[in-house]
Amino acid sequence: MKALLEPAARRGGVPVLAPSEAVWAVYEGHLRAVATARLTDAGHGEIILCGGSEAKEWAAPLADMICEWFRDEGMKAARIYGRRGWVRLLPGWRVIGCQNGFTGLEKVLA
Repeated sequence: MKALLEPAARRGGVPVLAPSEAVWAVYEGHLRAVATARLTDAGHGEIILCGGSEAKEWAAPLADMICEWFRDEGMKAARIYGRRGWVRLLPGWRVIGCQNGFTGLEKVLA
């Protein structure tokens, strides 16, 4: 699990897992992807780290599952900050800004 998250953690300059974060995994006979996410006091959930192979197959479904948790916990939006390529992988998310090589995406939760 840690090996899948380390590249994203290095890029973002964040720890692999902070105490307030939940861990999500995609397992299909083997571990394909791992993500960490947290709830914020500002009313939105954040997907902090995500890593794995063949992201086209799991990125949107994994984000949808995490968003369902955010919604169940009363969050009004979901956010992710990462490489620009996530824009293609997450239809329905809008770009909210770019800074220091990272693109911010947000999805309003109904």
